[in-house]
Amino acid sequence: MRAFVMLRKFSIKMKMVLAFLSVSVLSVLLLGLLSNYYYSKAVEKEFFNISNEATARLNYHLDYYYQQLQQSTQYLIQNDTIQEWLISKSYTNLDKQNVEKELRRYLALNYSEIQGMFIISKSNQIVSMAQYFGKLDRFEDEPWYGRPVSPNIIILPTHTAKYEGAYGRPVMSVLLPIYDKETIELIGTLAVDISLQEIDRAFKSSQLAKSGIFFILAGDDSIVYHPNEELNGLQKRQTELAGLKIPDKGETAIQRFHGDDYLIGSSLSPVTGWRIVSLVPFAEVAVGLSSARISMLLVLAIITCLVILVVPLLSNRFVDPILTLRGLMRQVAKGDLSVQTESVPGQDELQQLFHSFNIMVKRLDELIVTNSNLQLKEMQALLKQKETLIKALQNQINPHLLYNTLGIITSMAYLEKVPVIERMARNLADVYRYTAQFTDMEVYLEEELGQLRKYLDIIHVRFPKHFQSRYFINEKFIRCRVVKFILQPIVENAVKYAIEPRGGEGVVIVSAYDEGRDLIIEVADNGPGIADAELQRITEQLEMISTTVEQNYTQQDSLGLANVHARLVLQYGNKYGIKLSSFPGRGAVVSIRIPIHLE
Repeated sequence: MRAFVMLRKFSIKMKMVLAFLSVSVLSVLLLGLLSNYYYSKAVEKEFFNISNEATARLNYHLDYYYQQLQQSTQYLIQNDTIQEWLISKSYTNLDKQNVEKELRRYLALNYSEIQGMFIISKSNQIVSMAQYFGKLDRFEDEPWYGRPVSPNIIILPTHTAKYEGAYGRPVMSVLLPIYDKETIELIGTLAVDISLQEIDRAFKSSQLAKSGIFFILAGDDSIVYHPNEELNGLQKRQTELAGLKIPDKGETAIQRFHGDDYLIGSSLSPVTGWRIVSLVPFAEVAVGLSSARISMLLVLAIITCLVILVVPLLSNRFVDPILTLRGLMRQVAKGDLSVQTESVPGQDELQQLFHSFNIMVKRLDELIVTNSNLQLKEMQALLKQKETLIKALQNQINPHLLYNTLGIITSMAYLEKVPVIERMARNLADVYRYTAQFTDMEVYLEEELGQLRKYLDIIHVRFPKHFQSRYFINEKFIRCRVVKFILQPIVENAVKYAIEPRGGEGVVIVSAYDEGRDLIIEVADNGPGIADAELQRITEQLEMISTTVEQNYTQQDSLGLANVHARLVLQYGNKYGIKLSSFPGRGAVVSIRIPIHLE
């Protein structure tokens, strides 16, 4: 916030220099960041390819080595002496010595990196290639000890040998199944402990960059092989490699290790299930990245110098006309609307700004004159509005005169003991008072029905013998909100066209029911019905009101069906309103559809 306050105090020239400098610096930084990002991705991709090729060769070498070991031991495990010892249930020390001789003979003719060979029977009896340390209690710490015989070749990760002759050396164990050559029955296991010499030779011949390394992790994250022999056989979490996150699925990643960025990749061996991990310093692979960064800094310095030297010279062309315009604006602020700038033709933004300034001053002068005229007209309109308000207040005297007159009639009828006239006058006063008060657009259905009963009570007085009115309204609907004064005009129509022509002989029925989320109120009579032509005319009129009431609606001359329908559509939408049904000779039904709005 403080920086923005300080920036406001600078001149336009200084702001332009800072703006150009900021844009240039941000552009160079953005270019550098993008270059660094894509270059890193390219390096990572190249490392991925090289690492995959190297790990693929190492995987192939390891797989080939274990296959060769398996093939070379075939004649050994099919040897009659070994087969008989594994099959027999009783044997002598001489039998063990014979088995030991066969193991030594194989070792003398084959792999020098073999540290120990052991024939293990199904009952966990063991014969080693050096029987003098072949006591069972010497092998309890070996990872292959006590394992049940398995038909699969099992390769155990690096561990430290605990038996004499190889004590303290890191070795890997290969467990090969032994089958009876007659019955093909699984009868034992050949355990071969191998030193890491062959793996070390293969990995050192496939070096990545100057200080890149390979190491192998088992499935439980124990280190099978690492160039640092002290780490072999340990868990990764116990070593300096604990902070490394090994990527899966043959991916590569850049991680922080020993204070530097390292590229790390991994590949899964299909034979052992181990992961061969490659670890290379990023700086050794991305040799050109440092050169690119130096170039970017040099370009940034050159651009900064150019902006500081050139932008102030260029800004004068823009700043001087603006200063001139500022002086003219101060004159206009003092009330001098006669000032004009020097008009220079052209499409330059500054030239257009000067031209617009001249037009603005001219229009401002015109607007001041127009505003004075409008103020005069507004005063005249206020006077007319006051006159209209006075007339409206005077018109309110007429309903009060009617209410007072009906009140006098009620009192006189009470004194003269004419209850019929008293009731009619009271009901008529209530009805007029209800219709005249349009302060609320909506009322409860209970209030609307109350006023309707008072109106029908007057009709009952007029036709006391034959006229009937009935209500079928469920109590759950009486608290619904409805537009005010929608029932009486419809009932009044029913009385006018169905009851009066027949001398009061008839019935008006008011009922209500729900249909989904809508409330249907029906006013039915048993009159002659509505002629087809008249029914069609009224229906078309109602449809026209539904489609045009919001665009072009004027108050109806009377409170008839059209007026009620228009008010319903305006309040609730064109899917609501009035619908007529006629039954010639039996009567007519007017249906009012409104949404159910409880309290």
